[in-house]
Amino acid sequence: PVEASQSSRTQPQPASPADVEQDASASALTEVTASVEQSPNEPVDERNARRGTPIDDATERERDRKAALEDVVVGYLLLLEDLDLPKQDLKDLIALLAEMQTESAWTSDQRGRTIQRGRTISEQERWDRISAVIGPEKLAQFLTLEQRGREYRETYQIALLLQRRGVPTTATQRDELFDILVEVHERYPITKPAKLDESSEEFIEEVLRQEDDTDRHVIELAPSVLSPTQVAHLFEAYDYMSRDRMDDLAMQKKWKIEHPGADVGWMTPARWNPR
Repeated sequence: PVEASQSSRTQPQPASPADVEQDASASALTEVTASVEQSPNEPVDERNARRGTPIDDATERERDRKAALEDVVVGYLLLLEDLDLPKQDLKDLIALLAEMQTESAWTSDQRGRTIQRGRTISEQERWDRISAVIGPEKLAQFLTLEQRGREYRETYQIALLLQRRGVPTTATQRDELFDILVEVHERYPITKPAKLDESSEEFIEEVLRQEDDTDRHVIELAPSVLSPTQVAHLFEAYDYMSRDRMDDLAMQKKWKIEHPGADVGWMTPARWNPR
C-alpha cells in the first residue's frame, strides 16, 4: 500500500457528529466532508472531561440529545450509507435512533453502578418505529446490516482517527478495513470466561487480554490495507487504549482493597478515547 495521495483528501470522509447535526436538513452524509474540530493531539472522545460538572435539567437534556446523536453517527453512519436510503428517510432514521437511545438512557450512580434512567424499548417496538420511517423492506436490510454493527462502529472510529491525524482513508480502504474487522472478530471472538466469577480480578483480566489480542490481530492485517503511516497511528491508538484500560483496572483494584465488601463490578474506559 502507498501513502494516501492528495487526491484521496478530496474524497468524502466520515462526517463528524457535529457535521451531521449541522447538515441534518440535507442529510447528505456521503457528501459531507468533515471539518476537524479538534487538534490531532486532542482525544477523539472528550465526554469524560465534561463529566462531574453540575448542570440544570434543560442543559442535561440537550447534552443527552447531542450525546445520543453522536453515538448514532459513530455506530451507524457507515451502515446507513450501505443501506442507501433517500435523504429524507436517512435524516428521519438518524433522528429516530437518537430519540430511542435517549428514551432508554442508562447512567451510573454515585457508587459506580449502572442504572436505567429511561424506559425499556422492546425489540418489537423498535422494529415497528424503524419500519414506520423506512418501510418493512429496508427494515429487513437494516437489521441484517446491524448484525455487523460492531465492525461498522470500529471502521468509522478508525477512519475518523486517521482523518484527524492528517492521513484520511479512501472509501476502498474503509471497505477493506471493515472486512478485516469481520474476519478478526469471527476468528477471535471476545467471550466471557464461563468458569470465572465476573467479580474476580481473573475475569476482567481475561476479558482485557482478549481485547488486546483482537487489536493485535487487526494491526497484523492492517498493512494490507493501510499505508505505513496510517498503521503507525492505528497502533499508537490501540496501544494507548490498552494501557489506559490497565491503568484504570489498577486504580479499581486499589479502590476495592480500600473498600472491602463494596458491591461494585468492573468498569473500563470508553473503547475509543485515544489521545
